[in-house]
Amino acid sequence: MYIDPIKLIGNWDEGWALDKHVISSVHTGVDIYGHDTYDTNRSELGELLYYYKYRNKYDNLDEIIEIITPFLDKWDKLKEVDIIIPVPSSKTRMYQPAIEIAHSIADHYGIGFDEDVLEKVSSLESKNMDKNNKAIEGTIIATKKATRSHKILLVDDLYSTGSTLTECVKALRKDPFLKKIYALVITKTR
Repeated sequence: MYIDPIKLIGNWDEGWALDKHVISSVHTGVDIYGHDTYDTNRSELGELLYYYKYRNKYDNLDEIIEIITPFLDKWDKLKEVDIIIPVPSSKTRMYQPAIEIAHSIADHYGIGFDEDVLEKVSSLESKNMDKNNKAIEGTIIATKKATRSHKILLVDDLYSTGSTLTECVKALRKDPFLKKIYALVITKTR
């Protein structure tokens, strides 16, 4: 499967989205419940992630990891990483995609993993926040401090505006033991 990595610019040291999420989406009308309907064409990785995250097709995780491994094998920054941390979820689910993806990457490469370093202290989903205001500021906190020097990889499933990832890095940068912060997301919206 083909992926088209996209370099992400932000307050992290280096970051990548591994592909676009949606290639095209055309409004097709309104359903009987009054909801807008769309004909959406996703990238192959975007389609796998969509069904994994929103349609509970959990067995897609193995295929997602298999598809992203060639990129990760070549990414020199991954070799520096001491610990992998998932971006905290905006929505409470029984199965948290970002956590599971981050944990799978950590297992695959034999890198430490900790899902309890960052916490989201607001129940408002990032995608529902006004893009022009500062509603997300301060909604993510670091709940643990490092006891020695670390280089970390933040992992998320879907990148939209980058505001959640930016807040995670702001919280982590307060810890003087965190020397480098890298970011990896599976897909990026337009």
